[in-house]
Amino acid sequence: MQKTIKAFFYNYWPLLLAFFVPFLTMSLIYIIQGVYPFGNSSLMTVDLGQQYVDFYAYYRQTFFEDPSSFFYSFSKAIGGDMVGLWAYYLTSPFNVVFLFFPHHQLPFAITFLTVLKISLTGLSFGWLLKKGFNGEGFSLAAFSISYALMGYTIVNQLNIMWLDGLIFLPLIALGIERLLNQNKGLTYSIFLALTLFANYYIGYMICLFLVGYFLFRLIGMTYPSTLTLKDKIKANLHSLFLFAWHSLLGAGLAAGLLLPTFYSLLGSKASYTKLAFDWELAYPFHEMLSKLVIGAFNFDQMPSGYPNLFIGSLAIVSFGCYFSNRAFPLRERITAVALMSLYVVSMNLKAFNMVWHAMQYPIWYPYRFSFVVCFFMILNGFRSFMNMKGLKPLETFFSVSLTAVVCLSVYQGNFDFVYPEQLVLTILFTLLIIFMLIIKPQRYRWLPLVLFLITTVEMGINAQIDLSRLSYVKQDSFSTYQNILDTDISAIQKEDNDFYRIEKTFLRSKNDSFQADYPSVSHFSSTFEKEIPQLFGDLGFPVGDGFIVYANGTVFTDALFGIKYYISEQNALYRLPEQEDELLKDVSLLKTIDAKEPAYPANTEFQLSLMQTKPDLRSYQPVAETNRTVLYQNPNALPIMFGSNQAILDVPLIAGQPIQLQENILNALVGLPETNHLFVPTDFTSTVYQNVTGVSSTHNHTYTKQIANQDAAVSFQFTPKTNDAYYLTLSPNVKDEDVSIYLNGVPFTQYPTYRDLLVLNLANLNKEDTITIKFNLKKSSLKLDDFQLYRLDQTVFSDAIDHLQQGGMTVSEHSSTYFKGEVTIQDDQQVLFTSIPYSKGWSAQIDGIPVKTEKALDSLLAVPITPGKHTVTLDYRTPLFKEGVIVSIISALFLLLTHLISRKSTTTLKGDLNE
Repeated sequence: MQKTIKAFFYNYWPLLLAFFVPFLTMSLIYIIQGVYPFGNSSLMTVDLGQQYVDFYAYYRQTFFEDPSSFFYSFSKAIGGDMVGLWAYYLTSPFNVVFLFFPHHQLPFAITFLTVLKISLTGLSFGWLLKKGFNGEGFSLAAFSISYALMGYTIVNQLNIMWLDGLIFLPLIALGIERLLNQNKGLTYSIFLALTLFANYYIGYMICLFLVGYFLFRLIGMTYPSTLTLKDKIKANLHSLFLFAWHSLLGAGLAAGLLLPTFYSLLGSKASYTKLAFDWELAYPFHEMLSKLVIGAFNFDQMPSGYPNLFIGSLAIVSFGCYFSNRAFPLRERITAVALMSLYVVSMNLKAFNMVWHAMQYPIWYPYRFSFVVCFFMILNGFRSFMNMKGLKPLETFFSVSLTAVVCLSVYQGNFDFVYPEQLVLTILFTLLIIFMLIIKPQRYRWLPLVLFLITTVEMGINAQIDLSRLSYVKQDSFSTYQNILDTDISAIQKEDNDFYRIEKTFLRSKNDSFQADYPSVSHFSSTFEKEIPQLFGDLGFPVGDGFIVYANGTVFTDALFGIKYYISEQNALYRLPEQEDELLKDVSLLKTIDAKEPAYPANTEFQLSLMQTKPDLRSYQPVAETNRTVLYQNPNALPIMFGSNQAILDVPLIAGQPIQLQENILNALVGLPETNHLFVPTDFTSTVYQNVTGVSSTHNHTYTKQIANQDAAVSFQFTPKTNDAYYLTLSPNVKDEDVSIYLNGVPFTQYPTYRDLLVLNLANLNKEDTITIKFNLKKSSLKLDDFQLYRLDQTVFSDAIDHLQQGGMTVSEHSSTYFKGEVTIQDDQQVLFTSIPYSKGWSAQIDGIPVKTEKALDSLLAVPITPGKHTVTLDYRTPLFKEGVIVSIISALFLLLTHLISRKSTTTLKGDLNE
C-alpha cells in the first residue's frame, strides 16, 4: 500500500497541484471576502440568486420527494415541461453534491461546488497536457492553473452550470488526439455526449470550436517521409470520417435529453430568435487589449463589456512565441493565425457573435464563448513552452514592445475597470516571465518551480481583484426569508392537501415556488414557453421574455388560476376595522408548525421585498399569521379543471386591453353575451394638482411641472359607493424612474419591470372611504395613457363564479404529471377548461375513453366533454423523450460496435508489425 501511494504521488503530483492550488486559492479568496460559510456574504447574486439556487432546491425535491417532477412541474408558472429546464440548468453530473447538503445549507453547497468545479477544471486540463502532450512537473501545473483561474472562469463562476464545459473541453480535446493518433474515438464521443448532456448551450459553443480545432490538429499532423501523397490524403479523409462519425455518435448518446429539449426550445428560447444579422462592430478592436490586464473586471462588465481573455503572463507570452516556433509546421501556424483571426473577429463583429450564441445576442455576460479562445491560447502556449529553448533576442524585443504597447493603449483608453496599479502589476509579471524564459536554456532546476509560483500568485491576484468588485448578497437575509417562506407554505400544505396555487405580495425571486415547493404563477427561466407570458401580459401582468410576476391579479384572475391562498406582509391596509381585534385569534394552524431554524441566526433587521399592493386581500379570509406575514384563503378560487361553455375556445387574446380580455373570458366561460359587463368604467370625483399643469384627451393625460426644481404631483380621488373592487389601468411607459406612487398616503408597490398595460388594485370593501392615488413626478413631465378607473361588479362576478364552481372537478389523485377526479358538467357546458398550459404532451381520458385535447386562449388546455357526471384523467408524457432515449440506445450500440472494430483493427495491425 505504501509503495502504491508513493508511486501515485510520484507520477501524479503535478495533477494534484493542478487541482489543489485552485481549490486552496479560491477558498482563501472566499475567506477574505467573507463568503458563506466563512462569513455573512454569499455567491447568490445576479442569476445565481434569482434563478439557480431555487432550481437547486427543486433538484433536491425531485430526487427526495417527487421524481415525476423531472418531467413536469406546477412550480414553473402555472405549469410547464421541465426537461428543457433540466438540460440548461440542472443536468450537470456534479449537481449530486446538492443531495449531500440539507435544504437550508444550499448556499454552502453552492460555494463548495463552485470551488470544486474550478479545481476540476485545472485537473482536466492537466490530464490533457499529461496524456496528450507529454506534460510533466511544475510546467504542467502552471499552465493548468492558468486555465483553471483564467479571467473567464472567475468572472463567470456565478453561472455555475457553464463551468462543466470548461471541465470537459480538455477531455474532448484529448479524445481528438486519440482519434487522430490511434484512430480511436471512444473518449471523444463519450465526453462530447457528457458535455452536451451537462449543458447543451455551452456544448453548442464547444461543437463550433471543435470543427476548427480538429482541422487545426489534422493540418499539423506529421507523417513518415516514406508515405505517398495519396496515402496522406487517404489518412486525412479517414480521420475526417472518424471525426464526423464519432461526433454524430456523441450527439446521439445525448439524444434522450437533446430531442425533448429541442422540442421545448421551439416554444421558448428559440421562438424569440430573429435571423437578422448585424454586421457592425461592437467596439474598436484595440479596446479588447484591456482584458489582458490583471484584474480587468468590474460589475459593469457583466451586462455589457469585452470578452474575458486574461490567462496570465506565462501563457500569453508563450502563446505569442508559438507563431515563431519552428518546432511546429508552418502550415499549422498559418492555420492558427486564421483561427485566431476568426475568434478575434467573432468577439467583436455582432453577426459572428450571434452565431456563437445560438443565433441570439446574450443578455448580460457578453462573449460567453471566449473560454474556447483562452483554451486555444493556453494549450498552444504550453506546446510552445515545451518546445522552446528560450526567448531569442527578436522574440524578447517583440514581447517587451507588445507589453508596452498594450499597457500604454489601455492606460490612454481610460477604462473604468483598470487602474494604474493593475497596469504596473501586469508589466512586472510579464517582464518577470520574459526574463525567466530568456534564461530557460540554462536549465536551472529551480526555474519550473519559480514559473509555477509566479503563475500561481498572478492568477490568484487576478481572481481576488475580480471577486472583490462583485456585490454579495447577505447570507442571513436569504436564510431568514427561506425560513419565513417554508413556515408559511408548510402551514398551508399541512391543512390542505388538495391541488391549488399560492401567491404572495412579496418575493425574493420569481422562482420562490421552486425553493419552497408549491404551485404558483410567478416564474423566470431561459427555457420558459412564450405563450404563457403572452397570456399574462395581455391580462395586465408584468411579464417579459422568460418571466412572469403575478403582481397585478384581480379577484377574477385569482379565481381563474386557482389562487386559493395568498401570503402578504403584515399590512394594516388589508385589515377591515372589525378585524383589528378579532383577526386570527385562532392561530392553531401555525402552532402545529415546528419552524426550522435558519442556517444563520434570524436577521431582526430583515424586511420583506414587496412586489405589489393588493387591497383585494380585504375581501379574502385571513386564516393564520406569523410576526411578519398573514395567510389568506380565497373563497372564489376555481379548481384546476372546471366545466365551461364552448365559447371559451373562440376567445382571442387582445393586446393592450386587459380589462376587456378578462371580461371576455368570464362571459365566454359562463356563456353570457358580450354585452354583459364585469368591469364598469368609473370616473374620479376630483383631481388635485401640485406644481403641475395638465392636458387631457379621453383617457390620455399629460402633466408638466410648472417650476422645475420644486416638488410636483397630481392626485386622483374617488369615494366608492359600494364595497366592490376598483382597478386602474396604467400604461407601461410609466416607470419607477418617472414617478413615485402613493395610495392614501402610503407608498404603492408595483413590480418595476413590465411591457404591457397594467391593472392596479386600488380598493376593495372600501365603501364611503375616500381613496386617493397620488403620482409624484420625478421628471419634468408625466404622460398617463389609457388611464381609466374601473369598478368590478361583484354581483356579476359572484354569480359567474358560483356557477363555474358547481362544475368544478374534485381531484382524487394528482402528481406533477397526472390528475384524476370526478366532475359534474352542467347543461350549458361543453368543455372542460383547465388552467394548465396547452401541450401535446398532455393526453386526456373521459370515463376511460381517450379524448383529443384542444387549445383555449391560445395557451391553455381544454377537453371536449358532455353534460353529466364523469371521471376524468390527464396524463403527461414529455414530447420526443421516448424517441430520444431510443436514439441514445442505438448510438450507444453503434459506439460499442465501432470501438470493438477499432480494437480488433489495432490488434491485427500490431500482429502484422510483430511479424
